[in-house]
Amino acid sequence: MDGTAAPLLFVVSVFLLLLLYLRRRPSTAASATRHHNHCPYPNPVLGNIVPFLRNRHRFLDWATDLLADAPTSTIQVRSVLGLGCGVATANPAVVDHLLRANFPNYIKGARFAVPFQDLLGHGLFGADGRLWSLQRKLASYSFSSRSLRRFSARVLRTHLHRRLIPLLAAAAGSGEAVDLQDVLKRFAFDNICNVGFGVESSTLLEAGDRRHEAFFEAFDDAVEISVARFFHPTTLLWRAMKLADVGRERRMRQAVRLIDEYVMAIMETERLHRGEEHEQHLLSRFAASMEEDGGELGAMFETPETKRRFLRDVVVSFVLAGKDSTSSALTWFFWLLAANPRCERRVYDEVPRHGEDRRVDDEEDGDGYNELKRMHYLHAAISEAMRLYPPVPIDSRVAVAADVLPDGTTVHAGWFADYSAYAMGRMERLWGEDCREFRPERWLNDDGEFVQVDAARYPVFHGGSRACLGKEMAYVQMKAVAAAMIRRFTVEPVQAPASMERPPAYEMTATLRMKGGLPVRIRKREFPAAQAKLTS
Repeated sequence: MDGTAAPLLFVVSVFLLLLLYLRRRPSTAASATRHHNHCPYPNPVLGNIVPFLRNRHRFLDWATDLLADAPTSTIQVRSVLGLGCGVATANPAVVDHLLRANFPNYIKGARFAVPFQDLLGHGLFGADGRLWSLQRKLASYSFSSRSLRRFSARVLRTHLHRRLIPLLAAAAGSGEAVDLQDVLKRFAFDNICNVGFGVESSTLLEAGDRRHEAFFEAFDDAVEISVARFFHPTTLLWRAMKLADVGRERRMRQAVRLIDEYVMAIMETERLHRGEEHEQHLLSRFAASMEEDGGELGAMFETPETKRRFLRDVVVSFVLAGKDSTSSALTWFFWLLAANPRCERRVYDEVPRHGEDRRVDDEEDGDGYNELKRMHYLHAAISEAMRLYPPVPIDSRVAVAADVLPDGTTVHAGWFADYSAYAMGRMERLWGEDCREFRPERWLNDDGEFVQVDAARYPVFHGGSRACLGKEMAYVQMKAVAAAMIRRFTVEPVQAPASMERPPAYEMTATLRMKGGLPVRIRKREFPAAQAKLTS
């Protein structure tokens, strides 16, 4: 045995003896909560790190299994050496408590803000307190009914007819496969640039432009690294890597630099065209608020540089929300339709029916908003797709003060409190024995009308004071895209899904993306003669 092996063997032996001792002697914290908290991995030294590493490739399904086995669908979570404790839940009563009933006690906190600081800065989604409330109030004006109609009538319609449909028609003509997830991501990004920032972006038609490609690669890289930081058992390692500028933290610095350059160009374009439109868009509202005399937001960021940096954070935050969430949902939606031809037929039958009086996607006839609202089965099918594959599968809060949850679980001050929309969509106690089946009919009443469910049972758009402002706009976009595509094309995955038993793998990032994208072939619809005139 050499000189280095002996000390290492001694350290390992001491560690194992300590582990054995602690396993036989529960910690004070564990004793204090054992009567209330269900903790699948109570080891005070290793916590859940070993099973986490073993299941990290299927993290969401592993967490779902743990929550399904828990008596109240809530578990206590321990990390290595007790450095981070918290709870995770799939219980609607607990979710309602976190998001509404005791909302002031559960903040985003440093657990989320610190790992995402380099990417999101002081933007809405990581902010708390007064900074959060001011941003939310300003952002809410961009999601009014008037804005929805404008979005449907001008922005969405233009992008559909001049970009998405021609691109798909060209793919249908060539027979070449396209990555539908990438196409939808670019389409959504162009939309958020227009409606949110007043900038005309064309990444969908300029897919080969190296500047756009570098931005998307950098953005995805920065999100992935931020999420990895979030799930790391301690901040010490990634902070040390950042300080040394090595590994993925060097990639993070390089990615943020590229993102900043791209976003600053968007902001400069917006500044040059500011005031041309009668209705203010989101970024112009923030800019105006920061410049008004006596405004709270401007007082928080006093210098021109800090104001400019904050507007950069606004852009990045809404790009994250607008680019990846709807594209993720629609990607899984089209895969689920391919796996369930009966449902795809029902969606197709509904679209032309409401198009007989007025074409939903006709540039010259109305805004299409009311027609989209009448598509109840399509609305149900998209909602069902997000039940099984929610764009944001897990959301997290931090407890300001100690609390007892509605199911009796004890939460200490500083603990995190996570809820999993992914797990909740797979709970028999919430959705019945067919919870893992794609069945849009579960959302319809006897008259075929869509019926909402409580946000605490279906927290895909969160709930309470932090409920997603863009929910209705997201539905308008997803329904318009789906209706326009399904009216004209069939979407065939290159690897045809035989059933739902073996779905594609997912990527664990900020949104639930399909790993490797969704390569599809686009086929033009073969219309019956009676419908040819209506759909040509």
